[in-house]
Amino acid sequence: MDKSWMHSDRRSKAYEFGVEAFLNFAVENLLTTTHIRCPCVKCVNLKVFGVGIIRDHVYFNGIDQSYKNWTFHGEPWEASTNASRNVEEDDGHSRYSFVSEEIDMDDNDFGDFGDFGSDPYEFANVIGDGDQPVYPGCRKYTKLSAIVKLYNLKAKHGMSDVCFT
Repeated sequence: MDKSWMHSDRRSKAYEFGVEAFLNFAVENLLTTTHIRCPCVKCVNLKVFGVGIIRDHVYFNGIDQSYKNWTFHGEPWEASTNASRNVEEDDGHSRYSFVSEEIDMDDNDFGDFGDFGSDPYEFANVIGDGDQPVYPGCRKYTKLSAIVKLYNLKAKHGMSDVCFT
């Protein structure tokens, strides 16, 4: 599908036709009955709305330029060329061996990333917490969406970890 319209002026016919083609594509691939994720600059696929509201958002706010593969709207996921190439395993070396050789690290320095295999209920609790509101009565943000927004701000503005403690 042609995505060149994403870089066009929002007042142009090319942008208008592109938005309509995108919305038609998204509606054809709907997983739910009426709502789809909004790809505008402000919502960045975190919020869901009806087609009319999404059309307004994409016209007024613009579409997120980094959203190149429309996986949330029915386009199949494509692996990047680097990810799709065949990589042979080292002969017993760590997957981090290229790093550990340069900065004198071993596998223990990477820490434990967590394992929920021993307690599936703990995993279910963690997943369930993502749907909880940030505070009682909050309808706009969940714990997960708030954390994602904060990490997005942290990455976007180059904040250090100290900023969040």
